[in-house]
Amino acid sequence: MTLVIVSAMAVTTYATHLMGGQIVATHIGGYDYQIEFTAYRDTIGVPMQLVADFNVFEQDTSGAWNFLFTSSVNYDTTSGGLMGSVLTVYGVEVYTFIDTITMPGDGYYAISWNNCCRNGAIINMSNPLSESMKLSTFLTVDSLNPNSSASYTTPPVAYLPAHTLWQYNPLPFDPDGDSLSWHLAVPLDDNGLVNGYEFLSDTAYSDSAAVFSLDSITGALTWSANMVGNFVASFIVEEFRNGVQIGSMRRDMQFIVIPDTSNAMPQISNMQSVPTNSGGYPYVVLSPSQNFQLHLLASDADVNDVVNMTGFGEPFDLTTAPATMNVVLTGNGNEIEGTFSWTPDVSAVRTAPYLAVFRVSDQMFYFDETIQFEVSMTSGVDNNNGITMDNIYPNPVNKMMYVPVTLKKGAVITMDIYNILGVKVYQSGEMNFTAGNHLILKNIDLNSGQYLVSIKDNNGNMLSTERIVVVK
Repeated sequence: MTLVIVSAMAVTTYATHLMGGQIVATHIGGYDYQIEFTAYRDTIGVPMQLVADFNVFEQDTSGAWNFLFTSSVNYDTTSGGLMGSVLTVYGVEVYTFIDTITMPGDGYYAISWNNCCRNGAIINMSNPLSESMKLSTFLTVDSLNPNSSASYTTPPVAYLPAHTLWQYNPLPFDPDGDSLSWHLAVPLDDNGLVNGYEFLSDTAYSDSAAVFSLDSITGALTWSANMVGNFVASFIVEEFRNGVQIGSMRRDMQFIVIPDTSNAMPQISNMQSVPTNSGGYPYVVLSPSQNFQLHLLASDADVNDVVNMTGFGEPFDLTTAPATMNVVLTGNGNEIEGTFSWTPDVSAVRTAPYLAVFRVSDQMFYFDETIQFEVSMTSGVDNNNGITMDNIYPNPVNKMMYVPVTLKKGAVITMDIYNILGVKVYQSGEMNFTAGNHLILKNIDLNSGQYLVSIKDNNGNMLSTERIVVVK
C-alpha cells in the first residue's frame, strides 16, 4: 500500500520579498531523511526568520491528507550570504534550513513549504506582493529500495542582461540514478496557482531570437529577455523508476534582468571544437581507464573583468575516479583556459550520458554550456580508448610542429586546428594509421596566437585536444 506524507514548512512570521527556493529530501538510512530547504530573498524585504517549521502530513487510501507532526529547525548560520556582488538595487541573499525527520513507514511523501510574500517588483504575475510562495517535493519511501528526491546540481543565477543570448542549466540530477523529466510550470501560492502568471516565453518578455525555453534533453534554459525587470519561473523535475513516477521537486527562481549596456557577457569561445551527436548537442564518448582532457577557452569583452570557470555535474561528484577541473590564465588579456580531465573507471560505464555544465562568470553575469559525456566499453574501445595524443612539440610553434599519436589498433583519424574563437583554421585529410606510435609532422602557416589541436576519429568524435601557441 502506498502512503503519502506532506511536510509544510512555515517560517514563523512573514518574510516579504521572497524570490525563490527549493526543498531536497535525502535518504540517510532506514526511514530517516535529511530535509534541506533553501530560500532566496532580496535584501530590501523583511529579513528571513531564524526558525522554520516542518509540518508533516500523511495521505490515506482515499487521498486525504492527515497531519502527523511538526518539526522546528534553526537556519544554517553559514548561509544568509549575498548571492554575488552586483550593482543593482536588489541584493540576493541565500538561506538554508536543514532538519532530519523520520518517516513512519513505506509510502509516497510530499514535502511542501508556504510563506508570504513574493517580491512586489515581479512583472510576470498580477499582484506578487500579495502572493505567498509555495514549494513542494514529492518522493516514494520504500525500505527495500532507498530513494532520495531529485535535486539541481547547479546553483541558481539571479542576474542577466537584456537583449542578450543567455544560457543557464539548473542541471537536474537524481542520486539514485532514476530517470528524470523536467518542465516549466505556473508557480504556486497557498491557494493553488498564483494569479495572473505569464510564462516568460510570451512575446512580451522574450526576443524572437531566443524565446525563453527549457531543453527537455539537457535541462538547459535559453533566453533573450526583451525588457529590464524582475521575473519568476518555476521548474519541476520528475523522477521515474521502472517507468513509474516516484517523485518530483520544484524550484522557484527570480531572474533580475538589467540593461544590456552595463556589462558584457563572458563566453566560452571554442565550443565549436567539441563534437556533437546526431541531435546537434555537444557529446563526447569516453572509455573506462583512459584519460580524456577537454580544453575550454573563455574570455570577456570587458578587459578589466576577471573571468572564472566552474564545472558542475555528476562526473565531478562520483565517489570513484571523479572528473577534475583546472583553470589557468592564458596570458591573453582576461582569457582563461579550463581543462576538464576525467579517467572514468569501469563502474562509470552506462547507457545514459553524464551531463556536465561549464559555467563562466565575470562576477556579475553567468553563462552555462552543457556537454554530455558517454562512458562506453564498445564505443570507447573502437574510438577513444585506443588513440592518444602526447604533448605537441615544440610549443610555442613557429611553423613546423610534431604531434605524437599512439594507436592500440589501426584507425583512420583526422587533425583539426581551432583558433581562440572556435573557428576551424586547419583540417587535415584522413590519415590511415596502423597500430603503434606515430609522429605527425605538420608545417602550419598561422598567425601568432593560441590554438587548439584536436584529433578525431572518422565519425567526428574528438579523441584528444592539445593547446599550442604560435609565435612568428
